[in-house]
Amino acid sequence: MSSRIRIGVACPIPAERATLMEWLDAAGYEPVPMIDLATVLGALDARPMEALVADAALLSEVELPYLVRTLGINRPLVLVGGEGGAPPEVARDASWLDRPVTPEALLMSVALALAEGRPARRSPRKHVAALASSIDGVSANVLDVSAEGVRLEVGGLQAATLPPLFTMRVPAFGVVTTVKRVWVAQPAHRTLWCGGTVIRTSPRAEHTWRTLVDNAPSSKMGVLHEGSNWGF
Repeated sequence: MSSRIRIGVACPIPAERATLMEWLDAAGYEPVPMIDLATVLGALDARPMEALVADAALLSEVELPYLVRTLGINRPLVLVGGEGGAPPEVARDASWLDRPVTPEALLMSVALALAEGRPARRSPRKHVAALASSIDGVSANVLDVSAEGVRLEVGGLQAATLPPLFTMRVPAFGVVTTVKRVWVAQPAHRTLWCGGTVIRTSPRAEHTWRTLVDNAPSSKMGVLHEGSNWGF
């Protein structure tokens, strides 16, 4: 039996599926071919895999949450689609690759996805009105906050250059804290989303973060309660 990491490749286009599988195989993975959603679900029942690369065209808004639940908490999903980035409902639960896909982009997305998975969220998340911040000196906006984590939007930064740990500053609330990267997605060209766990190392850091969560102005989207799978 192969000891290689099994990666599902769900793509209805034979040439593209063969190319993706060739790149994964050359990188040491065990690619598993699939042609439609029924094949994906059957393969998951027969023998689990570590991650799934899928054509976004196979999934509707209704099917995506079901597939995410079927994959399980720490089995990531990488979607391949047209230029323009992932729609928000996709970026919550999956990484996104614009076509035309390159071997470097595919392998980087799979490696990050395997390393980070989709950890379960423990507390309600609050959408905030684009709160100015910075990560390691790069301008960013805080989009969501919870007792444990944060979602940030960063422009002009590539996923490969975002370190696993970085310093986040939110001047309006006096927050200076370390964030552990959990997931990365690219919802639009040259725009990066990052979800992370806020590491509070002192009672003062705990207090300033809790003050931000409680008092930051909400966006129109309000609060996401437990059960919304956004990944930090």
